[in-house]
Amino acid sequence: MRKTNRNLTKLLGAGLLAFSLIFGPVQGAVKAEGTEGISILESSHELINGKMRVTADVRNGGSGKEGGFYVVGYDENGNALEVAGNSEYFMSDEINTYEVDLDGGSSIKRVEVLPAGPAGSEAKLLASGSRTDNGVVKVTGVVQNGTEGRNVGMLAVGYDASGKAVEVTSADGYFTGSEVSTFEVELKAAKLIKTVKVSAIDPVEDAVKLLQTGSRLENGKLIVTGSIQNRKEGGRVGVIVVGSNGSGKVLEVNTTTGYLSGSEIANFAAELEAGKAASNIKVFLTGSSQTPKIIAEGRMTVNNKLVVTIGIENGDTSQRITVKSTAYDAKGRSLGSESNSTFLSAHETTTLRIDYDSRVKSVKLKYYDQSGREIGQMPIRIKLNGQLQSYAQAPVMSGGSVLVPMRAIFESLDASVKWDQKTQTITSVKGSSQIKLKMGSKQAVVNGKNVTLDSAPRMVKGTTMVPLRFVATALGADVKWDSSEKMVHITTK
Repeated sequence: MRKTNRNLTKLLGAGLLAFSLIFGPVQGAVKAEGTEGISILESSHELINGKMRVTADVRNGGSGKEGGFYVVGYDENGNALEVAGNSEYFMSDEINTYEVDLDGGSSIKRVEVLPAGPAGSEAKLLASGSRTDNGVVKVTGVVQNGTEGRNVGMLAVGYDASGKAVEVTSADGYFTGSEVSTFEVELKAAKLIKTVKVSAIDPVEDAVKLLQTGSRLENGKLIVTGSIQNRKEGGRVGVIVVGSNGSGKVLEVNTTTGYLSGSEIANFAAELEAGKAASNIKVFLTGSSQTPKIIAEGRMTVNNKLVVTIGIENGDTSQRITVKSTAYDAKGRSLGSESNSTFLSAHETTTLRIDYDSRVKSVKLKYYDQSGREIGQMPIRIKLNGQLQSYAQAPVMSGGSVLVPMRAIFESLDASVKWDQKTQTITSVKGSSQIKLKMGSKQAVVNGKNVTLDSAPRMVKGTTMVPLRFVATALGADVKWDSSEKMVHITTK
C-alpha cells in the first residue's frame, strides 16, 4: 500500500479562515507550539459523520520552505490510535487552514496537532498509531523525508503476548525533500497481536535488505510474512523461506520472486504446510547469482507420502532447469527415476514440489541446467568460533557426516597430527586427548577406547578427509549443524 493523504483538506481564502477563527467547531480551540518558523496557530476537533474532524491553522513565520504538520488521536488511556500528516511549500508569513478526518471517530478522546521539525539527512517517523477495526489492526504512521527526494517507507511489526513477531507489513512511496505524509497498512492477525512497533525505512545502503520477518500458526499452517528493500538499482529479487525442525532437518521450502524498482520496499508471504513442526525459519534473498543454484531442499511426510520441495535460484540466463529424481522403498531398493523441469527467466526464483506415492521412503536428486551441466547445491561451510574457515579442498558430505581436510581441522583446533604412510593411520594429540583413525575404516580409537564412526576417513582429490563432528567432539569442542544454511558451527571450550 502506498502513502495516502488521509483526507487532508486545505481550506482556502481569508474569509474561510476568519469564519473558522470566530465561529469555531463545538470543541474548544487549542494553541499549539511552533518549530523553525512553522507553527500551529490554532486547532480544534469535533465528531462529524462518525469521524473525528480536526481543523488546524498552520503558519510559516520564516522564509519560504516546505512546511509540515501532523495530528495524533489518543484513546482514554493515552494510547495513540491514529495519526495523519501533510506538508506543502509555504511562502514567508503564509497561513493555511487544513481539515483532517480521523477514522477512529468517537474512540478518540484527545487530539494533538504538532508542527513537523526541520528535516535531517534521513527519513524519520514523526508519529504512529494502531487500532483494531473490523477484525484487522489498522496502523498509521507519519513519515518525514530527509532533505533529498527519494523512495522511503514505513515498516509495521505485530507482536504477540510473548514478544514474538507474528506479522510484518510495509508501505513505501516517493517523497520530495522534507515532505511529510501518511502511511496506512493493515495487520491481519488481530487476535494474536498485542503490540505494534512502527519504524521509518530509508534506503541508506545499496543492497537488498531483509527488513523484518514474522510467523504465526493459522489453520494448522505456518504463515511467514516479511518485508524487503531493494538495492538502488531496479531488478528481480527473490525470497526463499526454509522451515526446519528442532534437529535442523529441512522440512519445507517456499519461494516468491518479482521485479522491484530501485529502493522499492515490498512485502512477502509464504505458507508452510509443515505447520508447528517447522520450529526454525530461515529466509534467504536471491537475485544476484550469475549461475543457477539450489538453495535448499525440504522433505516431509504428508498423509504417509513423501513430499519434496526445492528452492531454486536461476542465474542471469533464461533457461529450463531439470530435476532428476531416483526413488527408493523402505528396504533401499530402487523404484525407478523420473525427471521434472521448469522454465525460469533470468534471476527468477521458484519452488519445485514433487509428491511421491506411498511406496517411496527416500529419494536422491540431481539438477541440470539447459546445457546438461549438473547444478551444484549450496556448498558446506565451516565456522570455528564464529570465523568462516577456508580449505583448499571443500568439505564433502559422506554417509551423513561432513568430511574436512585432515591437517587443516586438527591444526585449527590446536591439536598435533601425524600421518603414518605405512599403516595409513592418523594420530592426533591435544592435551590429554588422543585420537587414532585409519583410512577406509569406521573404527577409531579415542583415549584407548574403540569408537565406531558414521563415515570412514578417505581420500578426495588427493586430500585426506576426516569426519568433522567426531574429530571436533573428541578434542572437546561443541559442534552444531545448520542444515538450512549447510553450515557447521564449531565452538572450542
